[in-house]
Amino acid sequence: MTVLALVRHGETDWNKNGIIQGRYDIPLNERGKKQAAATAKNFSEDFFDLIVASPLVRAVETAEIIAEHINYDGDIITNKKLIERDFGIADGKPVDEFIDQVRSQEIENLELEGEIKERVSAELYEIAKEHIDKKILVVCHSHVIKAALSAINPKTYNFKTKLNNCSISLINYKNDDLKIKRGNFNDHYYE
Repeated sequence: MTVLALVRHGETDWNKNGIIQGRYDIPLNERGKKQAAATAKNFSEDFFDLIVASPLVRAVETAEIIAEHINYDGDIITNKKLIERDFGIADGKPVDEFIDQVRSQEIENLELEGEIKERVSAELYEIAKEHIDKKILVVCHSHVIKAALSAINPKTYNFKTKLNNCSISLINYKNDDLKIKRGNFNDHYYE
């Protein structure tokens, strides 16, 4: 069985200040770095056969911190298909001002829910199929993880599901099927 551990990146100053990051390349803040280190404690040394990350710096930094703490000595592979959702004209704007429009999908140039679900699901299947019986850390973004979870189990997860920074979702792949083992847990660090 292949295991995909989806981890949301650690906190950035834009997260802290309620700004939609989208595809802006914002680094982790100090708290985000501590969250990533705490997240690594969930995984034993040599647990992962492969680490894949979105190319955005906040995801790469999170992956690097986790890799360092678990003594992972392989390469971290960046994957453009795991980049955060394109929020169109809402990128860089306050969440509070645009949340309703994002949810109703009424923003110019917004990547629609169906589009991101299709992009993310197809890529996770591809990663899993290419790495049968491997354990893979996938460090990415809230809407990427929401897309994956809601595509697999729409009765439990959707785009309103709150995902904290560095939350972990475990997905198993077997017999050409993805199943959520545990979604969105983050009791590994304190706020």
